[in-house]
Amino acid sequence: MNVQDLTMNSGNGIDSQRLLTMVNETRKEYGEPPIRNNVFIDRIKDELEGEHYKIFVVQKTNNTESEIIHMTLKQALRVAARESKAVRRSLIDKLEQQAVPKSQAELIAAMALANVAQERRLKSVETQVEQVAEEIDHIKQGTIPAGYQGYSYLQATYGLSNAKSKQLVMAWGVPHKKVPHVAPGGQVTQMSVVHENNFVSALSNMMYEAEQRGTQWYHQKMGRFSIAGWEVDGNNANPFVYNGSTKPLAH
Repeated sequence: MNVQDLTMNSGNGIDSQRLLTMVNETRKEYGEPPIRNNVFIDRIKDELEGEHYKIFVVQKTNNTESEIIHMTLKQALRVAARESKAVRRSLIDKLEQQAVPKSQAELIAAMALANVAQERRLKSVETQVEQVAEEIDHIKQGTIPAGYQGYSYLQATYGLSNAKSKQLVMAWGVPHKKVPHVAPGGQVTQMSVVHENNFVSALSNMMYEAEQRGTQWYHQKMGRFSIAGWEVDGNNANPFVYNGSTKPLAH
């Protein structure tokens, strides 16, 4: 198939090669870099996902193949709406001049759809900005979600090492997440936090089932491990004692 024939015989629609030429010419006018054809084709497919359009495979002069998508004016306008504001305005003007819609109503509807799509993207960006701003506030405040604690706190309070605490969390499905954290040097890192009440419940169940073997303990889900503050009274483990105070654990 001859590429020029496909471009010129597009009827009321437009093909991707012609639209790409218009896009890159307009981008050049506003100091923006050009788009490669394969990137532009992927962008069109993403924008028109689930819609009907025609794809033609053409043979290029260097014996390679290239895809060309034929789309309606409405679809072309939506693709154009993904450009920056200045480029988008100029492209819409050019599309209006070179493509003759079936009716004025069709053109108005197409432009309205393009505007709606752009507004939807802007709202999505605004939502992301708000989420980032909220996260930054949390970082500044050193916020840890209510009911959650870091592994260092859990080790100091309940006597189980960080590694074994993480193993416990995974084995018993204890709720956990990562939150932004400001390190002493001011660097923002991701801190792992665990729901404390659920952790305590899982720890209590583990110790109730564990066997003491010398100075260590054993549980089939945990293997051998050490823990501070536990003693055995018959077949039951006593409440956990830390720093002279008692933290009761429900069995």
